[in-house]
Amino acid sequence: MSGLETAIRNALDRSDRTDGDTRARIYQSARQALEAGLQRQGVTDKLIVMQQQKRLEEKIREIETEEVDRLAGPAIEPDEITHPVIDPVVAPAATARAAAPDVAAPIVADERVAVPDPDTGLGGATRAPSPANDQRQANDVQSAGDLGSLGAARPDFRPASSGVPQMDGLTSVEPDRVQRGQPPVAKPERGRKRRGSLDAETNPTAKPRKSRRQRLISWLLKWIISLAVVGVACWYFYNSGLVQSVMDEALQAANRASQSQAGPNARFDPRGGFSDEWAQVFEPKQIDTLQVGREAKAEAATGSEGPAVRLLSATPQTGGDIAVTVPADVLQRLAGGPATIAVTVQAGGNQGVQMSIRCDFGSLGGCARHRFTATQERLEALFKVSFDRAIAPNAPGRILINTGLDGADRPVLLYSVRVLPAG
Repeated sequence: MSGLETAIRNALDRSDRTDGDTRARIYQSARQALEAGLQRQGVTDKLIVMQQQKRLEEKIREIETEEVDRLAGPAIEPDEITHPVIDPVVAPAATARAAAPDVAAPIVADERVAVPDPDTGLGGATRAPSPANDQRQANDVQSAGDLGSLGAARPDFRPASSGVPQMDGLTSVEPDRVQRGQPPVAKPERGRKRRGSLDAETNPTAKPRKSRRQRLISWLLKWIISLAVVGVACWYFYNSGLVQSVMDEALQAANRASQSQAGPNARFDPRGGFSDEWAQVFEPKQIDTLQVGREAKAEAATGSEGPAVRLLSATPQTGGDIAVTVPADVLQRLAGGPATIAVTVQAGGNQGVQMSIRCDFGSLGGCARHRFTATQERLEALFKVSFDRAIAPNAPGRILINTGLDGADRPVLLYSVRVLPAG
């Protein structure tokens, strides 16, 4: 560790050593240099790596203790500072190779490296030599062999953008450039921290702070999962029939409320909702005017809306038609213009009924076949007709209704038939 210790001390001498943050950065650079040197030399044994790191940490703590003691002690006047005479010490390459043949590569010593005498104090005062210092110097020479090329590192300081001196001897270099004979290019420092003590830097249990992008992704994932759960729950309730049952109950309650407000004696008004311009063509009391085919039936009935005529066709052919007579005076009002026909019907059972309506007005012409679906609620089947002929017929016309499109047993309740001339 002699080379790293020398580089650390020289870096402290050339920087603001009274600043704890500056010292911490220098120590961190030493750690990175040790790690880069071991990787460059191909040292993968975890035990050896841990031993080298442990030695470096002990040396850092020793240097830091000296710095703290120096700052805590009395200041030395400039006149009392004695500049020591430093003898050059060169780490022998042969001794390094013999000490750690499996760890470090061959070492080329740099004779320009000047290592301060271990017996010389920080302030320039010379301390008395002791056997312990001699033993420490011998261990430092051995450590230089263990660290390989790091032991012969040359401290060369250059100011960086942050204002803290950079130690070229402590930065990692590219092995490919060294093998090709090109000058090594120093890599920038990594892992530089703003502030903090040595304990905070070496604490392995410190949890890294999540970045802003990670927090945003976590927030989005939470919302996506929540929306997915809500969507699955809604889909389950909809498919299970719970929503439909609730809607049916609400509709039934609304129907019961409307019926109770109308009263038990409320009945369907054939002219309800229609103005006086509409010509009344058929009412349930005119059942005798209906012309029933040989495969059809028409009988009086009472529906939910009041009196009605129950129509039933056994076939969708002309034999199942039921004709409603349109008086000649009404047809005369329809001549030469458009008209609107309204047929009020309701399904006679619990299911909808397909029905067809067509008209035959003699010399005035007819209308195409219209198809409607009678439901359990009252339906106003409206359709328009247009007559180009201006000749008014003298005979009555017919509106033909057939309820046998879905089968023979599908009755329809007929409440009224109206015509609006020139509508």
